[in-house]
Amino acid sequence: MARKGVSKVRTGCVTCKTRKIKCDEGKPHCNRCTSTGRKCDGYAVPKSDWSLCRRPRHLSRGVGGAAESRALQFFCEIAGPFLPGASDPYFWTQLVMQFSNFEPVVQHSVIAISALYEQCQTETPPGTGIRDNTLALRHYNTAITELKATQNPSLVLLVCILFICIEFLQSNREAAIRHCKHGIAILENSVSTPDWAKEHLKPVFRRLSIFAYFFGSGDAEFPGLVPLDDPVPASFSNFSDARAMMDDIFSRAVRLTRYGEPYRLGHLRYADVPIGLLEEQEKLCYRLDQWQILFANLDGRLTSQNMPTAQRSDLGGEFVKSLLRLDLSICCEISRILSNMAFSGDEISYDAYLCNFRRVIEQFAHFGAITLDKARTAKRCPKFIFETGFTPMLFCVATKCRDLSIRLTALSLMKLLGVCRENLWEADTAYAVARRVIEIEHAVILNELGQPLGPPLYPGLPPDKMRVRKAWTESEELIQSNKFRQEMSGKFVRFYMRTPENTIYHHTEFLATGGIDQASESRSPLNGTRRLSGTLESFVRG
Repeated sequence: MARKGVSKVRTGCVTCKTRKIKCDEGKPHCNRCTSTGRKCDGYAVPKSDWSLCRRPRHLSRGVGGAAESRALQFFCEIAGPFLPGASDPYFWTQLVMQFSNFEPVVQHSVIAISALYEQCQTETPPGTGIRDNTLALRHYNTAITELKATQNPSLVLLVCILFICIEFLQSNREAAIRHCKHGIAILENSVSTPDWAKEHLKPVFRRLSIFAYFFGSGDAEFPGLVPLDDPVPASFSNFSDARAMMDDIFSRAVRLTRYGEPYRLGHLRYADVPIGLLEEQEKLCYRLDQWQILFANLDGRLTSQNMPTAQRSDLGGEFVKSLLRLDLSICCEISRILSNMAFSGDEISYDAYLCNFRRVIEQFAHFGAITLDKARTAKRCPKFIFETGFTPMLFCVATKCRDLSIRLTALSLMKLLGVCRENLWEADTAYAVARRVIEIEHAVILNELGQPLGPPLYPGLPPDKMRVRKAWTESEELIQSNKFRQEMSGKFVRFYMRTPENTIYHHTEFLATGGIDQASESRSPLNGTRRLSGTLESFVRG
């Protein structure tokens, strides 16, 4: 006899399925729940989609002996949980580990990452080459061979992220950018992308697109951006909604800043900015206003339990909540400054954002006080994270805010809150460059603690002629001797400035980056004739 009554609910949101009622399946949250004041828990990933994702072509028989087993365990327990920084750890702690169980190309990549990560934790200087790590080299080469036979575009995307991580760990700018461009090109050309890839891979590539605009040497190296799949929601239902929209805003702000560089510093300084770029600037300002309103409404409803990183922290849920709130708030402030200043060739204009810079530092300082207290109970501290951390934000404040007290605080916070290496950002290098910019602009020498040795020539806001427009750091680590004939590791840095006649010039210095205590001995101006790689290579004086 046929069963009577309502048929079993098979589609719809999680809440409606639990209540066994028909769902209108509105996105991102159904009207059936929201109209009655209930919390809509969203939609589960379709089983068919996950079955395609997780069904093994063949079960992995393992890829080696004790060294490989140890590397996999190290990744699972230490590397994986710390790689995402303040971002959702699901990709590294769950998705990657699932695929490593049945996809040899993933397992080989994970072993290479684990071996390099452990080396990074125990050795200096950063970016030790993979050729010095036979375990990592062997498995990376094998993964590359395996990938050539892979036909699944989504699997290629996942492995592409792992390869980028491997290149980050070696501080290899060019290879990391190539992998990033390749992955984003696959996303752009894909006719259809599985839901699991949209949910877990696209956000990673959206954030990855940023670093090429910081470290790429020209337009040819810039990848496209990964747009949001859905329009701006009426409200944020969770932290992930706020994170996704801010990732989109921040990546667009960084891209606009880089595209505006010729109008600030280059041969287009006196040209009209194209209408398309001005419209993008206006859209970004509007999006930032939208985001702030939506986030303010969400912030009061956030709990430590629904934070994506809460399960991996040994510092407590409230600490994680403060960390993630800080990350988003700072991104918002910096995005607004970058967007508004994208086409301004006048460094004096940054002075209009002193209140923004002060808010950023006040938030960082408050979090820094919490960090000092919590650090005493921390079980371990990472020296490398895959995602961008706080270093570039503090670097922006230290180099673009001309209030001496604010920028000196930013400099000290770089030592406290910056991870040694955040993808391609190196804390020692960023600190050395920011420190030198402050010294140049205020005509002052800083001691080993980052404090003035004597009264600065410009204690207030420095004049425009003293302001550094841009500092470009060469990627190659070199060894030089200081005045005491002591060897120091460091990098050449170009500092771009303006003459009273409004022409752009640069001078080159060698800055020690092997340790913060070497900074006071690292300044050695060069004649500027040595050819350096950089975005401003083609500049001509005048």
